[in-house]
Amino acid sequence: MRYLRFSIPKNRAMNSHISLVHPRLNLYPQPEFTDNICLLKEPSSARTQKLYLVPTSHGESYDPDFAPNPSPLSELPNIERWTLMYVVSALEILAGRRSAQQVARSTHRFTYNNLLNKIGSFKEVPKIRKFHRHQPIEGVIEITVTLVFKERIRVLAARFEGVDKKWLCTEFEVL
Repeated sequence: MRYLRFSIPKNRAMNSHISLVHPRLNLYPQPEFTDNICLLKEPSSARTQKLYLVPTSHGESYDPDFAPNPSPLSELPNIERWTLMYVVSALEILAGRRSAQQVARSTHRFTYNNLLNKIGSFKEVPKIRKFHRHQPIEGVIEITVTLVFKERIRVLAARFEGVDKKWLCTEFEVL
């Protein structure tokens, strides 16, 4: 650990208003005072903490032996192709042109029931204008899709989680 050294005027070295009794967050390096010299510890290396996926349950409880297990990206299918195919299939289901059973295995039960309630809500299959993917943590992909209908533009937002070596749609909403 390296120390940065600089001097402090004698009248400010032992200020009475500095209280070391109260707990403080260690957001910045804490100086060490010795006589009129302040030693400031420089962080040796930034620690990186990794966020891990906790699979979405939508309020369901699982037996620990049968609970969904998060999967790393190396064990999951190609996300670009898979999300595009899923979105196209889901849009065709909402337009009533495809059976909802085709996405049942890759959709969480709660999200699948919401999708079933919206079947036939579109009069036409919209065109995809823009398709954006974002990975907030490993094993999670969030997408936003701009949809073009004849008279208006809408947005689709979805979340996919890598669970049990497959992608699972846990959120799906057309705004």
